[in-house]
Amino acid sequence: MATMPIHDPVTDVCFGFVFVAQAQLPGPLIRTVLPGELMESPATQVRIGGYSAASLLLEREPKQWHTLILLDSGRQVTDFVNAQSLSSLVLRFDDVEGPSPNLLPPSGLQIAQALTYAKGKERLLVSCRAGRGRSVALAYLITYQARGVADALAVLDPTRHRPNRLVVRLGESVLEKPGALSAFDDWCARHAHIQLSDYYDEMEKEFEALEAQGATNRICP
Repeated sequence: MATMPIHDPVTDVCFGFVFVAQAQLPGPLIRTVLPGELMESPATQVRIGGYSAASLLLEREPKQWHTLILLDSGRQVTDFVNAQSLSSLVLRFDDVEGPSPNLLPPSGLQIAQALTYAKGKERLLVSCRAGRGRSVALAYLITYQARGVADALAVLDPTRHRPNRLVVRLGESVLEKPGALSAFDDWCARHAHIQLSDYYDEMEKEFEALEAQGATNRICP
């Protein structure tokens, strides 16, 4: 049985119009959020990815993305992020959901900073180490803030993602619209039978395809 891979391929989310994925990065387009009543609104495109996939995107599309980088506590971001981004926000906390020795959980202030930063950004890249926990939880909140619960839930993929619940819980207290946490918990309950281990082989192939394109972690070596 395959060991747990780092799930790095980028997930695309789009608000305001139907986004057609370009075959530049490996892995399928996991979700396209449909426009609903806001066809005339400015589009906001959000991408979620691990450090290697995010590095490749910033290398191929310099100065086209605002970046929200989530680092483990005590880690430093490279100059590459500022050089390649329109703007950037770096937050440091570990992927934990409660007190843990030598690890730093997220704070409500950090989640509020992230949601404030995301407002008005037309192209936003959200990246954490593996692209399946912290970054997905924040993308869920950002989508909920911009479009509501149905589109936010469409961001989540139970075969790839394990969003950090503490991030969502802290975001619930910041968002103007209540219900993000209860909807998230319902989603988790509905998909509790799905095991990531059943998809390790697929995830490993996605990561190998990413490496074949020359992707390396240039965000936080």
